[in-house]
Amino acid sequence: MASKRVMHRLVARALILATLTLVCFSEILIYHVNEWSWKQIYCRHENCTRILFVADPQLLGKTFDTSWYSSIARNDADRYLRKTFEHASAFTKPDIVCFMGDLLDEGNIASPQLYSGYVRRFKNIFHSYKNVQRIHIPGDNDIGGENGDYISNSNIRRFEIEFMHQDLFDYDNRLRFFKINRMVMDFTNPDRDNNMDRTRIGLSHMPLLMSGGPLLRGVLSDIDPHVMFSAHWHESRIFLYPSTNSIHFYQNEIRTFDLNELKNDHTYLEIMIPTSSYRMGKPRMGYGFAVLENNMLYYTVLWGNNRFICLIIYVIWAVCATTIYILVNMMTRCPFRVAKRHIQPRYSAIPQF
Repeated sequence: MASKRVMHRLVARALILATLTLVCFSEILIYHVNEWSWKQIYCRHENCTRILFVADPQLLGKTFDTSWYSSIARNDADRYLRKTFEHASAFTKPDIVCFMGDLLDEGNIASPQLYSGYVRRFKNIFHSYKNVQRIHIPGDNDIGGENGDYISNSNIRRFEIEFMHQDLFDYDNRLRFFKINRMVMDFTNPDRDNNMDRTRIGLSHMPLLMSGGPLLRGVLSDIDPHVMFSAHWHESRIFLYPSTNSIHFYQNEIRTFDLNELKNDHTYLEIMIPTSSYRMGKPRMGYGFAVLENNMLYYTVLWGNNRFICLIIYVIWAVCATTIYILVNMMTRCPFRVAKRHIQPRYSAIPQF
């Protein structure tokens, strides 16, 4: 009996230790291990600008998902974004952080009270140092505009108020960022002569080079960007125009682009940033990381760990651990004591003679 109780305790302690190890790895260590695959881009000159791109975080709201586990899903998705952004920021040490739209999942339909709560969550998750410049681009989930959705002036206005929306953003007199809004077919129309001495960077939530149309013609004519960055598709791609080549970029490597050479070849470059959230149904998610110096662009993606795999492993381990515990408990259970029946021998009467 004593040996069975000892085995029961050992198995229980082993299951607890294994569970704690799994949780520690999935919630803490995996983010550090994931960094081993990231490629660092080192500055070679003083005029170096490091840019971190965050695309489509789409913080989950409270309107569409009303299931019993919705609060757990929101907290887990928020924690994943916070952890990955902290690691990406510490790894890149950016001068500028560009948020490429769809910051909120329900920004275009949220009531004022819910919208204020979503904004607070966003700022708590994506917290950066004071000396880091931040640029926010509106997406269709922030102000509307996808599939013919109505775009109200109030949605645009509250986004501009909360995220300090500016059409032009200059950095260190070397870079000029242009915000392009394909939902309303609008972009800043600057004085082109004053832009020629800067590297011109177009920022759009929706891709431009593959869309064509008057907006693209206006952007190429008036802005004449050296490079454009977009999002929306939740994928990692590189577009070249007018060749219309689309390259799926899912490698852990650094791509190098000579922006002057592209200009001389009359070729336009657009880089699509993948989603940063695991809730978008894509197998891979991450952050874009770019370094600009002397008209050279170095770009890579900081791929994140797949949170869904961790959650599936949690479920599998919970089933396995519970099954093991029940089986061991049944094997070590004390047997019922069965009283022995003492059978008295029957003696037949011996006839007397």
